[in-house]
Amino acid sequence: MNNPLISIIIPIYNVAPYLKECLDSVINQSYKYLDIVLVDDGSDDGSLDIALEYLNKDERIFLISKENGGLSSARNMGLEFIKGTKLRSFFEDEKEQDIISFTSTHTFDKNTKTINKETIKSNFIPIQKRYIKTNIENINDLLVQELPNSIIHFLDSDDYFLNDCIELCVKEMIEKDLDICAHGFEEYHEENSCFLKKPSTDLMQKSKKIFFNTGIELLQENNFFQFYFAWQGTFKAKILNQYNLRFTHGIYHEDHDFGTILFCLAKKVFYINTTLMIYRIRKGSITNIQNTLIPQKLPKYLEPLKEHFSDYKELREYFHLYCLLVIFLKIQKFDNQTSFLKKSSKSYLYSIAQKKITKDPLKIRENLYKYLKFVELYKLYYIIRLYIRHPKKIISLFNKTR
Repeated sequence: MNNPLISIIIPIYNVAPYLKECLDSVINQSYKYLDIVLVDDGSDDGSLDIALEYLNKDERIFLISKENGGLSSARNMGLEFIKGTKLRSFFEDEKEQDIISFTSTHTFDKNTKTINKETIKSNFIPIQKRYIKTNIENINDLLVQELPNSIIHFLDSDDYFLNDCIELCVKEMIEKDLDICAHGFEEYHEENSCFLKKPSTDLMQKSKKIFFNTGIELLQENNFFQFYFAWQGTFKAKILNQYNLRFTHGIYHEDHDFGTILFCLAKKVFYINTTLMIYRIRKGSITNIQNTLIPQKLPKYLEPLKEHFSDYKELREYFHLYCLLVIFLKIQKFDNQTSFLKKSSKSYLYSIAQKKITKDPLKIRENLYKYLKFVELYKLYYIIRLYIRHPKKIISLFNKTR
């Protein structure tokens, strides 16, 4: 494994001003053995045209254009299309065949089903060489493949690598036989045009050590029970096969449960305490919404809340509570099967209880916090999910519990 192929998965959504810088940083890496998977998540600002431009000038690029479904769905689509998967070979190598799929994500169960080639052909349309189009929003509703023995690095499309990022990660992965090689990054704050070294968002740098025999050792020694990890380094794809692990669809902060479970499953972990990537903080990004006006076009999972909020930040705060509950349940489900984590439940419950929702147009915030005191958390999750889908029904439910 002297020169392993590294799959770089880049989700793309309305990032036309930044995409060329991102893609240039990838195709010009000092390490050349790359499989570059671009997933356009329904962009309407010219980002897809830029992706096509790069597709036509670099044969290492494979492009999927899909129905908009959010960051998780784009990353998961990229995982199913990395080099070495049957789905990729179906189109790139014209090896049309039925594909064996796991029946679900987030489980140690290895039950399978067969996806026949007619179903695959009906869901994916080849537009040109190495360019596939699909109306699928969430690929894992269709299939969950066993991933090949390869190495993956995610990169968000408004961020960019430094030139030797992948080369240094590969070097450590090989020499130390790592499952995960994390690396340092700097934040670029677009509003102030400044770089922030050693940002607080880099959880790995808070550790006193840089090498761990297991990922769970890192989590426990540092009390990292809300541990996000997506684009902060390379990892072996086979780790995901243990638990059919994918990003949770339809939520924000999807890298929290993904990162925690990934590190629980990993063995050797190493941290390169050097800046190898630039993480951009910009207006309008998922993590930096300042506008209080509700946009005309919302992500599908926020649409049901639109008529009940007049302030976009407040709408997102309410949805954030729901996301924390989903994340908690994903980690709790994993922990119930492994007993790796001892403090995760308390940590997430604390986060949920402390979350401040400044306004609730249906006047149920107080009841939510009362429920935190005595209702099992999974019931609260279903209550909030019910509210998101059927806001009027929740009022009578709360009235009955008073």
